[in-house]
Order: sequence, then C-alpha cells, then structure tokens
Amino acid sequence: MNKKCIIIDNDDQTEEIKKLVRDAKVKGVYIECEQFNVGSTFDNELLTDGAIDIDKVVAEFKKRFKGQTFHLAAFDWDLSDPKIDGVELMRQLTHHKIFKNTPKLLYSGLLEDKLSSKLDDFKNGDLTKGELLDRVKTLIKADIKDFVARETYESDIIRILGGTDETLDLIIEDELSKFPEFIFSNKFVNENFNGKTFLEIANIIEEHDGLRNDFKKELIQQIIAYLTEKI
Repeated sequence: MNKKCIIIDNDDQTEEIKKLVRDAKVKGVYIECEQFNVGSTFDNELLTDGAIDIDKVVAEFKKRFKGQTFHLAAFDWDLSDPKIDGVELMRQLTHHKIFKNTPKLLYSGLLEDKLSSKLDDFKNGDLTKGELLDRVKTLIKADIKDFVARETYESDIIRILGGTDETLDLIIEDELSKFPEFIFSNKFVNENFNGKTFLEIANIIEEHDGLRNDFKKELIQQIIAYLTEKI
C-alpha cells in the first residue's frame, strides 16, 4: 500500500523528495510525496510584506490539496520568518482543521538550538508566557512522531511511514475522498449523514469532532451487523 506524505519547507525539496521516494522503494516502502513551500520568496503569493500570511497559506492549501489524505506531514522548524516557524504553522493549520488527524514530523538543522532559543526568548521577555505555553501545547497535542535533524529527515520519514499503521480516521478520510459523489443509503440513526454525498460527509466530520465520532460509531455498528450471521 502506498503511503502519502507532505513536506512543508521554505526551500525547494524536489531533489530530496526524489531521493526519499527512491530510497523508500529499495526498502519496500512505497511513498508518494508532495511539497508545500511556505515562507519562500519564490512562492511569494503566500506572503504579505515579506512575511508569512496564514490566511493565504490556509486558502492555498485547501485549493491545492483539498480532498487528499496524508499519512505524515513533515515540518521544517525554520521557515525564515520572524514570527512563524514550523511549530506555529503547525498550530495554525491544526486550528483551521488541516492535518488535524495526520501524524507529524518536525525537523531542523539546529534542533537543540531551536528548543533552547525559545526558552531564552521567554527569559529575555521576547516571548510571553502565553506564547510559550501555546508552543508547548502544540507539541503535546499535535501527534508529533519525532523531532529529527534536517540532515536525516528523509530516512526518518521512511522509518516512520514504514512502521506506522493507518488510523481509522485516515482510512475513512481516504475512502471518502476517492468517491466524493457517492451517497450512503439512508440508514444512519444520525440524520446529519442521511442523503449526503461522501464529500459532504467528509466536510461535516472535518468540522465537528462529535459528529466524526458518531459517524465512526454508526459505520462500525452497521458493518458488524452486515457481517454477522443469524443464529
């Protein structure tokens, strides 16, 4: 089964992606990889006055990758922006329901320096307590699989994707995206799903965690009922 990843970096990762796909195939791991350049001056449509514009980033991501399911999102820590780094971008995208259920990888050429510099910023008054806590909460809640060095991140992506089972959330997202115009028969207890296309259901469960859980529960119940033989 192919695994799909996306790399978010301010530099072009075309050559790194070619090597990643090639090395993975040698190890029996088949990877499709996209890149999303954020903070790059050669893709300045995502910038305002030379700085990353989150609204533009969100809009462009949804335009370019809407309906795609990724098994891993790899973020570069340093995006060459004074306010938005990989951790903050991760937090902002998650807030906008992007990569909410996707495992994440954070990489940096100077990983220890990046971690310690944020503590120094807080001590020096350049980072408020609230901002520091937001970053810590992001790291705790983001389902980050690993923090790795930039020099080895390709092999780390292969390692993670090669040893990670798909979650039910990602399986459902992937299957709904394959047949967006299909409609389930109207057998759901929750009427929010009756008469809806797969695409409409995907949008509903993306926006509402409670309905996502209801959908998974009903789907599993119906599958069990369908596969159960009468005694």
